[in-house]
Amino acid sequence: MPSPLIRGKSCFMSRSQSSPLEVTRSLLNCAKASGFDFGADTALVAVQHMLEQTVDLFSTIVDMGLSVKNIFALGKIYSNSRPVIRTLCDMGVTVVESTVPAPGEFHSYFRQDVDTLWQLTAEVLSHRQVKRILVLDDAGVCITRVPPEILQRYSLCGVEQTSSGTFLFEEQPPPFAVISWARAAVKLEIGGPIFSQCLVEKFNTELAARSLAGEQLGIIGLGSIGKAVASLAMREGKHALFYDPDPDLRIPFSLREKITRVETLEELMLRCDYVIGCSGRNPFKGKWPLDHRPGIRLISASGGDQEFGPIITDLKDKPDFRVAPDTWDITSKYGPSGPIRIAYLGYPYNFMSRSSEAVPTTIVQLETGGLLAALVQARLHLDLCETGHERSSGIQRMSPEAQHYVYEMWLRTMRVRNIDIVERFNYDSTTLSAAHHDRWFIEHTKPSPGEHYKPIGRLEEMMSQFVYAGDVIQVGART
Repeated sequence: MPSPLIRGKSCFMSRSQSSPLEVTRSLLNCAKASGFDFGADTALVAVQHMLEQTVDLFSTIVDMGLSVKNIFALGKIYSNSRPVIRTLCDMGVTVVESTVPAPGEFHSYFRQDVDTLWQLTAEVLSHRQVKRILVLDDAGVCITRVPPEILQRYSLCGVEQTSSGTFLFEEQPPPFAVISWARAAVKLEIGGPIFSQCLVEKFNTELAARSLAGEQLGIIGLGSIGKAVASLAMREGKHALFYDPDPDLRIPFSLREKITRVETLEELMLRCDYVIGCSGRNPFKGKWPLDHRPGIRLISASGGDQEFGPIITDLKDKPDFRVAPDTWDITSKYGPSGPIRIAYLGYPYNFMSRSSEAVPTTIVQLETGGLLAALVQARLHLDLCETGHERSSGIQRMSPEAQHYVYEMWLRTMRVRNIDIVERFNYDSTTLSAAHHDRWFIEHTKPSPGEHYKPIGRLEEMMSQFVYAGDVIQVGART
């Protein structure tokens, strides 16, 4: 496998000189007004993409009182920016080096890296006066692999930011409470189109060197990313086929006339020239080999290489398996039905430029601000646990009012920066209109209140007091 070359090394300039950006700065103001402080006796263990947005996030967390020497982080090989890692290390963050995995084996190597992260954290913190650990995770592995001695010694609360992490929790329930930013309304309904637009833009300009006229696009998984990809493809005049195993899947009205559902993965693979994996799972597990269109191109929009993992494992044991050193594209002549090409080693194509930004940092403030607010909620949750008012267990929804606040701050920032989000991301006007009301965030955030889940009223009231502390700003219509 090729080494992880970094493009555009000289272009990065640390935002730590000018951070926090607008959305994180507004949350910092809330912290100052409310007297919130993460505390010098708190540590942060994070699996984060080593991108410019992470500098902004970590810098603001430090400004909120968490000692930089108590931040331990691990990136992912496909999204690591070396200049960003150097900046974080210069700040005083402990960054664990990512291992370069063999093709198709990202997750086994990544689990080993997570174990190394925890071993280092345990060793360093054993000499410090730390009482609690916040775990910011991407894909759930860091949360589910916490060593027993860490669980015994510290109080912990997590934040999960990806669908793949929530799927893992279905199989391995986390050993402590987790705030689910991954299932926040603003993440799913507003954030999805941002990342999908980046993917489609790269797909059109870098992957598809020839005209796509007459070529068929396929989508695996019609979740938030899949729907956004289909919507953007529709805007460009492309008709998409899709496969999703959920029989109760609801297709948005705006897409019903422009996309066609197929019944099997094999049918999708046979009918399409390009297939984008948006499931967040391992859709080919136990199903490969399948017949496919000769010369098919596969592109991932999920984390790791799980979307096409079984295909990569199969192809690399056959003759003429090649990985391009510049693009990391896999090519093979020996698929079940002929040639196959898998873009960027099956890693999420959003990151293929390997630069300090996957999505412009000014725009992805929606995600950065959401993660920061979720970490505040996790810290407040531990306060309740440490005073005996709550137990640190279960998946907890992200505060709807905190989401609303972050969303409104982001909208204001986009207006000030003259960024037309409707034109750029093809948002549905009905969704944007509804998202000015608290009720929308409540209705579209998971887990939903019901027989098996009851939100922690005291915690959500604390978050409400945090975001509106001192009347920092009045947000939208109130219900």
